[in-house]
Order: sequence, then C-alpha cells, then structure tokens
Amino acid sequence: MKILHKIRLFLNRQPRYIALIIKALVAFLFVLLLWYEIFHRENFDDLKAVFLKELRGQNTMWLYLTLFLMPINWATETLKWLPLIKIAEPLSFRQGFKAVLAGVTFSLFMPNRVGEFGGRVLFLRRRNALKGMFTTFVGSWAQQTVLITFGFFGFAYFLIDLWKVDFYVLQGVFFMGLTTIALLFFLFLNLEVVVPIFKKARFLYRFPRLIKSVNVIRQYKRRDLAKTLMWAFVRYAIYSVQYYMMLRFFGIDVPILRGMACIATIYLLQTSIPLPPVVSLLARGEVALKVWGIFDANEISILAATFTLWVINLILPAFIGLILILNANVLKTLGLGKTKQISEPFDNNLQIKNE
Repeated sequence: MKILHKIRLFLNRQPRYIALIIKALVAFLFVLLLWYEIFHRENFDDLKAVFLKELRGQNTMWLYLTLFLMPINWATETLKWLPLIKIAEPLSFRQGFKAVLAGVTFSLFMPNRVGEFGGRVLFLRRRNALKGMFTTFVGSWAQQTVLITFGFFGFAYFLIDLWKVDFYVLQGVFFMGLTTIALLFFLFLNLEVVVPIFKKARFLYRFPRLIKSVNVIRQYKRRDLAKTLMWAFVRYAIYSVQYYMMLRFFGIDVPILRGMACIATIYLLQTSIPLPPVVSLLARGEVALKVWGIFDANEISILAATFTLWVINLILPAFIGLILILNANVLKTLGLGKTKQISEPFDNNLQIKNE
C-alpha cells in the first residue's frame, strides 16, 4: 500500500498532465480502433460496395429504423442502470445517459464489456466509484441472464426445426439449459447469497473499500431486481429487432420466428467468446456465417449486416462517449488537483469483519 501511496502523491503533483495523458490515450486507442477494424479490414471495399448498393435500393427503411432504435437502445440501458446506481448516488437521466455512453467507449477495449465501469465512473463522485462498479455488474448480470435465457430457447428451436436433433440429445440439452437458467435467476434475485462468496477471497482484504462497497448489492429488493430484468428484456428485444432489420436491409429474407431464433443463438455463442468487441468482431462474423449460411445467404451480405450493426450500436455511441470523456472532469474522479492532505496508507494488518 506504500507504493500506491507514493503513486498517489506523484499523480497529485501533476494532475492536469495526468488528465491530458488519460484523455489522449483513450482518443488514440479509439482512432486506432477505427483504422484497424474499419478502414484496414481486408474486405472493407466489398462491405462498402454492398452497403452502397443496398443504400440505393428499396430496403433503406430498415436501415433508418435501425438507426432510430440506437439511442432508444442505450436509453433503455440508462433506465435499467439508474435505479441501481441510485443507492450509491442519484443521477438525472441526462447524467446517466452520458455515463452509459462513456462506458460504451471504454467497453470497446475490454472483454465482455466489463470496461463499461471505467466510463461510467467518470460521472460519479470518487467516493462512489467502487459502488458504481458493483451496480454496473448487477445490470450486466441481468442483461446476460436474459440473453442466455433467450439464447437457450433460440438454440433449442434451432436444433429442433433446422438440425432435427435426436430426442434424447434434446432432453439432455433442455435439462442442462433449464438448470443453468434457473440457477442464474435464483442467484440474481437473491444477491445477498453472492456477497459472502465474494468476501471469502482473502486477498481482497488488502482493499478495505472494495470489501465495504460490495455490500451495496445487499440493499436491492427483489422488486427492484425484477424491474432490472424487465428493462434487460426490453433492451434485448430492441437490439434483436435491430439485427433482424439489418438482415432485411441487406436482402437476407428470413422468416421472423426462425430469424429471431437464429439471432438468439448467435448472441448466445458470442457471449461465450471472452474477447473485447474490438477483437471479437471477426469471431462474431464467423459465428454469423455459420448460422445464416443454412439459408444460403450471401456471405458478404451476412458480414455486412453484422459489421453495420456493430458500427451503429457500438461505434456511433462510443464516438459520442469519447466526446463526453474528453469533456469530463477526470481530476475530480481521480481525486487529484486538490490541496488537501493525503492520508496515510492503510495498515496492512487492518482486519475487516465479515458481515
């Protein structure tokens, strides 16, 4: 902890430079992302050509509707998160929306979107940063629970309707799937069970504030958690419909029930890939090719639909989030640039009583 104390002292002497370095680093990584994942793609010219072709066609309505749903998608995420963060620090919808968009920017560089916390914390008071991390975790857990639930049923429909899998294999799949879903819902609606498990990690007691902040999730009532699941369902419905609209825009005509089942399957498989969105785009494209390939759809059209949805739902809001980050008060979040006395580092022998 003495090393952390010395680092803190050094940072406190150079606050403005540190803020500029952080913002410049985020901006540089974002520009690098755009160059590598968009303009440096081997098939970028093919994707661009098919996009421009469809843009002159009869299906542009689907593209406009997808764009229209993008801010609604992230507004829904904000409405899901605001009641959770209220326990730590009440925010207005505008503040929450800014925090969510900033989180999208950070999430591009972290596996399974865990980087969302890094952006959202910029809009919280420093003392509430760790609580904000746990509230973000609760919201993500709800979204993953809904995604896995619909992913399972979509995959089951996929197996029954398209692959004609043996009945006994289906029994095993249903048993494992329903057991997993029931466990996820039970743990989510009984978060107090998770806290003692978290506190059994003894090495975490080197970080007393972290241990103390985890108790925030004990304050959620089941009614609040059920509402969180409801918003997670609404958001899942929105981005699933967006995916289907992108398929229609690129001329991939799939019956809506089959389409939604396949979309649910794709999202389920993508969730199992522990890679950041910036890295896993290629893997996501490969998953989409395998699933939509059974409908004899054009490969470039499939990749274009996946790529365009990625740009609309992640890159555009991440760009807005970058602007918000560049205008955010990073010094306040880091607790730097103040003339107050820095407290002594924590005693390594400090004992925290389990609650």
